[in-house]
Amino acid sequence: MMQISCMPIGKMCFILAFLIMAGCAGGHYQTGPMTSETLQQGVASWYGPSFHGNPTANGEPYDMWALTAAHRTLPFGTWVLVQSVDAGKSVTVRINDRGPFIRGRIIDLSYGAARELAMIGKGTENVVLTILDSPNPGYSDHLSNGRSDGYWVQVGSFTTLSQAVSLQEQLANRYPNIRLKTVDLPSGQWHRVQVGTFTSQAKAKTVATELEKQFDLDPLLIQGN
Repeated sequence: MMQISCMPIGKMCFILAFLIMAGCAGGHYQTGPMTSETLQQGVASWYGPSFHGNPTANGEPYDMWALTAAHRTLPFGTWVLVQSVDAGKSVTVRINDRGPFIRGRIIDLSYGAARELAMIGKGTENVVLTILDSPNPGYSDHLSNGRSDGYWVQVGSFTTLSQAVSLQEQLANRYPNIRLKTVDLPSGQWHRVQVGTFTSQAKAKTVATELEKQFDLDPLLIQGN
């Protein structure tokens, strides 16, 4: 007759607890709600080997294996949760570069970050961006206090001032609250044309859609000043 030995209850509970913790620790899969307010939703792309070692917009060399990303407006050093809309996978990246410069895309991920989302073969992915931490006081205040200083819709960013002024004048009759904001970045001086200001993200998105359809622009939502 085969003898069946019984494992002590205490040891069995320890093994079960270990297996549960191991299962929870694997990967970057996230199904629960995000901890901060959503910043953007759109298409992510990635860049890799051909840029490896080249200087990024903040001056540091691009490391294709590091979890970093390029964004058009977020301050360098901002930590962003990037979550796949379809797969639910997520990765946390640090902004250290500027881009993407292709219409309709909101973030360029490093090769390493793109691997975490399993999007290397596809090239692009529908994602949601959430700010986790930022060196910009405006973003930090919003995250800690739950407040918003309003939303602007950025309709263009130019290295040539005359192009920015031309777009501002074109839209001024229809959108009286329009501003031209000049910023100095490691990549040079940029002149941003922004329409605002809106008290809710929903209102800003409505205006952004209107601008995209009527003027063939690629608007971007900006939060705060």
